[in-house]
Amino acid sequence: MSSERNLIIGVSLNNLAGHYQLSDLLDAGRLAEDLGFDAVWIHDAPLGRRTTAFWDPIAVLAALAKVTSHVKLCTGILQPHLRNPVTLAQGWATVDCLSGGRTIMAVGSGAGVPRLVEREYDALAILRPGGNPKPEEIYNRRSQLFAESVEVIRRLWDEDHISYHGEFYHLDDATLGLARPVQKPHPPIVIAAGNYYPKNVGGSVHHGWDPKRAGKFLFGPLKLVARLGDGWTTSHPTPEEYAAGWERIRNHAKKLGRDPGQFIQAFNCFVNLNADRDQAWREVRQHLNDFHGPPVPDDVVDRWGFVGTADEIAGRLKLFLAQGVTLLQLVIGSRDEVGQMRLLAKEVLPRLREA
Repeated sequence: MSSERNLIIGVSLNNLAGHYQLSDLLDAGRLAEDLGFDAVWIHDAPLGRRTTAFWDPIAVLAALAKVTSHVKLCTGILQPHLRNPVTLAQGWATVDCLSGGRTIMAVGSGAGVPRLVEREYDALAILRPGGNPKPEEIYNRRSQLFAESVEVIRRLWDEDHISYHGEFYHLDDATLGLARPVQKPHPPIVIAAGNYYPKNVGGSVHHGWDPKRAGKFLFGPLKLVARLGDGWTTSHPTPEEYAAGWERIRNHAKKLGRDPGQFIQAFNCFVNLNADRDQAWREVRQHLNDFHGPPVPDDVVDRWGFVGTADEIAGRLKLFLAQGVTLLQLVIGSRDEVGQMRLLAKEVLPRLREA
């Protein structure tokens, strides 16, 4: 597996229900490649109240594999615990083969209010919370389900036959047979961890909000990233917070006997290029509200949204490149996806390449 040390700049293709059709996604993917982006990202939110993805991300990546030739094909982020890990490993291996080994699986447990998580379990029939469980109990169990899903997928890609017995999954002598990825030992798995808790409750993180967390960036399960991941991605941190999180992952990886130099450092942010900075900020806020459900607090928009001129956006991004980031996921915070994509390619990409 390559450590992907060259800078990879990718753009998310909007998969929000009602905004774009499947043909728009494929056209945008081809355009991104033509414009010089290195990767395209498809998001995943199959059970959200407001964030329902209109098209299945794995199927979309399979289609993009056949209409593009060299861009990396990424999920940002995929929720593996909402699927059977054996069939997910098989489906992803198929996409990796179709693309000639261009996939990067960015995964995370996702966010949401406790009722949303209960709905996830109800749909999967994996866990029936029952009664009136505390929110932290629900999220802890989802974290365990997520970890088991990632571990099963990795092992199915790496080993001919596996037996696995966890809390949720029990497999005896399971194999993917010939359905193995092109990339060896497997496509990179980049795990999302870390979140900013706003000064006041609201937005997608309010399930874990309390006054002690208010206005703070918390790192999340970085030991899990070091144990099961091939890289780390996150949103909302300052460059200094990102550096501190990466140092923790490095230390965990070394203790586990893994080489942190082989890990991918990724970063996610929303972008809107507009000389009218206030207008750009408002468009990002609206996009976040459409995606996560209002109200997304202003301080979350400030941290997540990179807005203004090309120099302003590139300047902020370069601060993260200086911390070792080599994989960028730029999410366009605007309804004018194509127009913003063209502007970013013309004005921001050259500035980042210089770095």
